[in-house]
Amino acid sequence: MKMPKRIDRINSAAMLALHVFCIAAYFVFSEFVLNSTIFKGVKTDYDYYGNLVFSKEESENAEKFKRDIISLGEERQTSIPGTIIFKYKPAVRESFTFNSDGFRNKEFTKKEDDEFRIAVFGDSKVFGFAVQDKDTIPSVVERRLREHFHKNITVLNMGVEGHDIQRAVAAAEFYYEKIEPDMVVFYSWIIDIHTAFDKGNADWKPFKGDEKLIPGIEGNEEDKTVFDRIRILNTLKHTYISDAEKVLVRIYEKEFPTLPIPPQKIEFAEKFPEAYLGRMAAATAFFDKKGIVPLFILPALIHAKQPLSDAEKLFLYRNEMYLPGINLFTMQCISGVKEALKTGKYGTNIVDQSEIFQGELDTVFFDGIHYTPKFVRTAGDHIADELIKTLEKGGYLENK
Repeated sequence: MKMPKRIDRINSAAMLALHVFCIAAYFVFSEFVLNSTIFKGVKTDYDYYGNLVFSKEESENAEKFKRDIISLGEERQTSIPGTIIFKYKPAVRESFTFNSDGFRNKEFTKKEDDEFRIAVFGDSKVFGFAVQDKDTIPSVVERRLREHFHKNITVLNMGVEGHDIQRAVAAAEFYYEKIEPDMVVFYSWIIDIHTAFDKGNADWKPFKGDEKLIPGIEGNEEDKTVFDRIRILNTLKHTYISDAEKVLVRIYEKEFPTLPIPPQKIEFAEKFPEAYLGRMAAATAFFDKKGIVPLFILPALIHAKQPLSDAEKLFLYRNEMYLPGINLFTMQCISGVKEALKTGKYGTNIVDQSEIFQGELDTVFFDGIHYTPKFVRTAGDHIADELIKTLEKGGYLENK
């Protein structure tokens, strides 16, 4: 005799099927919504945190930038054998132009007789992360200087994502004869600190050949897993990480989390000022001999900003989650450099702009490192102000 199915089993199976259907529907609907809204590009930290603070226009420009970078492929950067320099391969896209030498400029040409040429070297802040060519720091500085002096002033963008002061100086020494600068400006700090935390203060070793380099944080489409391609999963991941950070903020009731520096890294922090500033002193001696004016500007850092926005607080907690002790390490490096500068040992051509955003309530560092487009312009204005003072005091434009 065939036994009838139990009612509770039928209901359980139906409820299970309903739950599975609802979850699947949720993911399909969410994916559709995220593909149709400002969060359509969320696949990385950069996407997620940028979308939280960018305006609609800024988000659209950032998405264009990321799309154009990814279109260059995995091997978009190349090294110069026998040096510590890496750069981009030549490319022309809607968001940027990399010339035949691999920098974000038009082709380098012979300097005109009445031209005063400034080359700005540094990391992704100089390069112009997530902004169009016209909105990079060198572009902002060039416009300001031309408006102020009414002279033929050119500002070259020699920034490369990932360049610390070592690589920036090496690039300047390698290219100065070709680009003919009257002044070289260096703008790099945070990568130097993170490298010191990770590897110490040792010098980079020259590349042996045209070596494959690690892609930037925006990633490459061909390397993405199924998980990476599903936007709702990425959005949920970053949301849960943010929630964990918010819990830590509430528990510790501190704006600035500082776990102890790992014992093996204490010496790295102590020796950082001498290594960092010593490289600047060596570069100053080199360019002084060439008759080129060197200027070093210490960029603004999230660790030197007060008050912090809610988003910036989360990033400092995020730092500690991934790299315990990094915040205290960074602050010790910053204070060490400031104290060393007071001695006067390293000259007068080092300008500290690490605290230019003191008192700013808005989010300046959208991912903890890079400025939002609005504050890229502000940083460019501060650099232009410093250059105006330097150029006027030295009388460098009198014969131009």
